[in-house]
Amino acid sequence: MRSIVDFLQSFLSLVSPYYRVAIILLAILGLWTALWRAGLLPKARLTGIIATVVLLVWFVTSDQLGRAGFYAPHWQVMRPVGWAIALVWLIPLTRSQSLGEALDAVPPWWLLGLQVYRALAGLNWFVAWATGHLPNGFGLWAATGDFLVGVLAPVAMVYVYAGFRGWRTVGMAWNVLGILDFATGFIFATITPYTLPYPTVMIPAFMAPMSLDFHVLSLRQLVRAARRESRPAVLLAT
Repeated sequence: MRSIVDFLQSFLSLVSPYYRVAIILLAILGLWTALWRAGLLPKARLTGIIATVVLLVWFVTSDQLGRAGFYAPHWQVMRPVGWAIALVWLIPLTRSQSLGEALDAVPPWWLLGLQVYRALAGLNWFVAWATGHLPNGFGLWAATGDFLVGVLAPVAMVYVYAGFRGWRTVGMAWNVLGILDFATGFIFATITPYTLPYPTVMIPAFMAPMSLDFHVLSLRQLVRAARRESRPAVLLAT
């Protein structure tokens, strides 16, 4: 057991500085690719600039607070702040016409495959639990939930990409699973206080809240696709 934990610590310390930045860059690249495929009108460009700036400021601020050790003594206040930012940001993300058109212009499996990084988050939770930074119940729950969602991400992605029967249902079910994992984790964390060192603290402080927004955007994309496909049938019936 100890050798496994030591190996995971070494592996995660090697990849962690890169995979967080890679996710941000992929998200920004995906955003601008989607806007470009949707036509990149002036309003869409403004939407892209605002979204990019918000994401970068959110990430850099969270990262600097983590590096400075700010989270540990203020965690009970700062833990819900990340989720509050994510929830507030959902308002423009779900109401923007430009972003809706951008989601229509890209394959729905993109946002599913992106969250394969949740498996790495699960491994981080496992190491934090094994090294005594997390209580037993919450640590194992968080590790199992994130790892399961991350491992199932490419499965759902392939299913949606192949267009198998019920592919939208599979995509929506995977997103709901990911959201439920966050909801139950938040409840457990509320009744089971904990603190984490940097960089692991970046998972609940930034990565998980950002992932919630990815889930909701994916659901919005799948719902819009379902509506588009059902509209011709309705028109034909009338």
